[in-house]
Amino acid sequence: MTDEIRSAFVNPEEMERKGLASAYWLYRLLRALFRFPFKHFCHWRISGLENVPLDGPLIVVSNHVSNWDPVILACALPRQLHFMAKAELFKIPVLSYVMTVCGAYAVDRGKSGRQALKKSLDILEQDKVICIFPEGTRSKTGETGEAKAGTAMIAAKSRAYILPVGLHNSGNVFSGGWFRPFSVSIGRPFRIETAEGERLSSQRLHDLSDGMMEEIAGLVNRAKEI
Repeated sequence: MTDEIRSAFVNPEEMERKGLASAYWLYRLLRALFRFPFKHFCHWRISGLENVPLDGPLIVVSNHVSNWDPVILACALPRQLHFMAKAELFKIPVLSYVMTVCGAYAVDRGKSGRQALKKSLDILEQDKVICIFPEGTRSKTGETGEAKAGTAMIAAKSRAYILPVGLHNSGNVFSGGWFRPFSVSIGRPFRIETAEGERLSSQRLHDLSDGMMEEIAGLVNRAKEI
């Protein structure tokens, strides 16, 4: 990791006392409510918190097997995460309010990806954090799949650091009537280096996406051993 990245060598509770988690009261409240059962009932295990940059634009990328994944990532990482969400969800009044306050932003899957790209870049320009599941949808097998090119394109255009995360057993957080153990492995941040004004080819974006998923797959395996 380069010297320009400040990383956290403290636990999440210490980060929160220093005001590094989130400026949104509802986000903090929901995060605290979920962290309690994750910690005391699931006995979650997290490794690599020291790799999390505490400032600057950041793109968190992870495998996706469960609806619990966004909640787990929001609770595990110390910074406010902004998630892409289906535009249809924002038509539900109460849910729309909660999602907006918690930093989610709408993406219309029926339209061009330019909308999602622009919104993501706007958030990163404010030195905030977006969280993307590169596969674009949940894995039905539990195995990591092929990534869409969008994440690599956002990373290349924003020049933001990418923070890979591997989740293990997140699909069984609550099963059989009880909370189950799960683990989170956080990798080292990296950045896609491009020349000024360079236009990435489809093949280059494909290769970068494959590399990203390889990083995530390795972290999933590491999470199994925590």
